[in-house]
Amino acid sequence: MKMSFHIGENEIILFDEWHTMSWDGLGWSMVGIILLTSIYEGLKSYRDHLYINVTRLKKNTGNSRESSLFSKIHVFQTILHAFQLAIGYCLMLIFMTYNTLLCLAVVLGGVLGYWLFAREKSSGDNIDCCL
Repeated sequence: MKMSFHIGENEIILFDEWHTMSWDGLGWSMVGIILLTSIYEGLKSYRDHLYINVTRLKKNTGNSRESSLFSKIHVFQTILHAFQLAIGYCLMLIFMTYNTLLCLAVVLGGVLGYWLFAREKSSGDNIDCCL
């Protein structure tokens, strides 16, 4: 395993079973990584959206900390956080293959995901985020 940035088609990505040995395989892996990173950005934006809406709701209803700790929405947000964490670490490990093309796929997926899912952040519509 090379520990410096390189370009090549023979790469093991995360698992021994995900082993690219051709440029076609590397290209399809890049497409999958771009989609995975876009999903990561979408999940992050969805969690932000949920947080803002739950914060607005709590401000209006005044729930106690104990009741909100075990609420269905908090459990759901915790599960989403676990998925986001797992995907994030997988993307970090993909980047740490130091294959320049795979690193580029991670960056492009992040850009694409932000462009698709983070419209609220760039439009200023979520100014209530700091309630």
